[in-house]
Order: sequence, then C-alpha cells, then structure tokens
Amino acid sequence: MPSKICFKLTRSLVYKMMRRLNILIIAVAILVALTIGIFSFYIPKEETKYSIKIGNVPAITYAPTYIAISLFMDDVGINATYVAFPSGTKAREALITGEIDFASLSTVHVPIARLKDRPLKIIMSLHSREIFSLMVRSELKGVVKEVKDLKGLKLGFSAPGAGSWAFAVYLLRKAGLEPGKDVEMVAVGELSTMYSALKVGKVDAVVAWDPLTTQLMETGEAYALIDLYDAKQHTELLGEEAMSQVLVTREDMISKNPELVERVVKAHKMALEFIKKEDAKKVAEVLQPYFKGMDIALLEKVVNRIKEVIPEDGSLSESAYYADIMPLIETGVLERSVSFEEAVDWRFVGRRP
Repeated sequence: MPSKICFKLTRSLVYKMMRRLNILIIAVAILVALTIGIFSFYIPKEETKYSIKIGNVPAITYAPTYIAISLFMDDVGINATYVAFPSGTKAREALITGEIDFASLSTVHVPIARLKDRPLKIIMSLHSREIFSLMVRSELKGVVKEVKDLKGLKLGFSAPGAGSWAFAVYLLRKAGLEPGKDVEMVAVGELSTMYSALKVGKVDAVVAWDPLTTQLMETGEAYALIDLYDAKQHTELLGEEAMSQVLVTREDMISKNPELVERVVKAHKMALEFIKKEDAKKVAEVLQPYFKGMDIALLEKVVNRIKEVIPEDGSLSESAYYADIMPLIETGVLERSVSFEEAVDWRFVGRRP
C-alpha cells in the first residue's frame, strides 16, 4: 500500500514538473518571438530596389553624405555609388545632365542653375554655417592684415562658378576690391592642387574649406584672415545661421520617384544623428576612406570643428537660405534673387522661418 501511494505521488510530481516545464518553454518562445518582432519593428531594413549615383567635391563639410553612403543607404534599400568631382561646378553640371542622381553642394549652385533654366531643387540642409575660410600664406602675416591688403596679390579658388569663387568675389567686393582688377583671380582646382598652389607661391591666398583649412592652421603654413566657422565673424558677415551645404536633386527625380528621394533623405537624417551623437574619432574613422592619406588625428580635429554646425534634422530655413545668397546678389555674383519657394522643396524635411 505505501509503495502504491509513493508511486502515485511521484507520478503526480513528475506530471506537475513537466507541465511547468512546458509552460516555461512556451513562455520563453513567446518572449523570443516578441523580442525579434520588436527588433524588426524598430530597426527595419528596406528591400533594395534602387541604385543611385551621388557626388560632390571632396569636403568634410559634406560628412552627412559620406556617412549616409557608408552606413545607412543599404538600410533604406539603396545601392549608392559615390562620385568625386574637382569642383562644385563640375558636380552641379553632372547632376543637371543626369550623370549623377543626387549631389551635396554649396547652396549657391541651385540659384545659379535655376537662373539658367536648369531645374535643380534643394531637398535638405546639411550645414548651418558657411564653410569658407580666407587663408593667407604665413609669410604675408605682417603684410596682409585685412582683406583690402590683398590688393595686387593673387587669390586662389576652385573653379569659376563654384562656391569658393562666389565667396571670393563677395569678400573682395565687400572690402572695396574688384576681382580680376585689384586682385588676380586664379582657378586652382581641388583641395590638393589648391594646397600645392599656395605652398609654392602660385597664389598668395585661397578661399578654402575643410580639411584644408584645419590642415593649414595646424601646420602653420597659412593663417585665417577670415574664418566663417568662428561664430562672431559669421554673425558679422552673414548672421547666426546660413544654409551653406545642401542635398540637391532634379525636379524630374522628385516628380517621378518621390519614394527614392524620401529614402535618400532618410539615410542622410540618420547620418546627421550619427555625427551629432557619436564621438569625433568614430565619425573620423568612417570618413577616412574618402580622405585617403589624411592623418586620423587631423581628421578627428576637423570633425570636432564641424559638429557644432551639423543641423539636427536637415529642415529648410527660409531666413538661412537668404542669409547665404543675399551677399552674392549684393555683390553681383548672382544676377538676381531666386526665391526660397523656387529653389527649395521642403516636403521631405519640413520648412521653418
């Protein structure tokens, strides 16, 4: 009798343990399924449907585009091929002719194109301060103390019609100098040849951008007569904010394939967040393949320099747009104003004053 009771108790205990084990297994399975479902919901990866070409003139101020290509285009279902150009002018023309589909450019390129009936549109802001610095050979430090002191000297820029050319003209005319008459204007091409031209004395000064600006400051080979990354100088010349670097495409791309445009913008928004939140060294490591031969420590310093002016969400500001182009209208670089509504399509990132 006792053995039968023990057997029944043992069987009952085993049964209860098996039920609890089954319940536990089911609970774990549900938890795993929910975890996978939640993870899939919050980190979606779009099915790859598109292949695009996107280009610019190599400049770390276009960091959002490089980061988007390296880290996020695949996540939004895009195979992106990067194309480098020797000047913004070349990149603009390649976009107009359809050689590339998107470009990161200085804002001035869109009104220049639209004044020639080339329907480009700004779809996102990538930078909230103008990028250029007027760098002068260190040997001239005691001679050139103001822009007007450049009279009789040679000033380098990338190419006619480029952003560096536009701001060279603006800075000279603001100082009462006539480009080509009082100051010799020399097109020197991309940053590497700009550096060489300054180093060998082919030019006395250049309108440069990063990474060259920081490199020249670090080596002491040139000094900044004007540095628009300096908040005080920027405010005096252009105001607190200027929409200087933008993501651009053609009107026909927007009308024919708005989903693709939205995906490209989404990847750039993710890039903006990455640059703002991650430490400079991590950002520099992602950028380094685009700037081969550049010391990582110098690249990190440049990233720290641009972090402050990387916008939060890429939204398009009307006042920042006009802050960037009005000086160019006043000095005749642009023959007339192109309205914010004409130059910008804000449907993908939003509009603000």
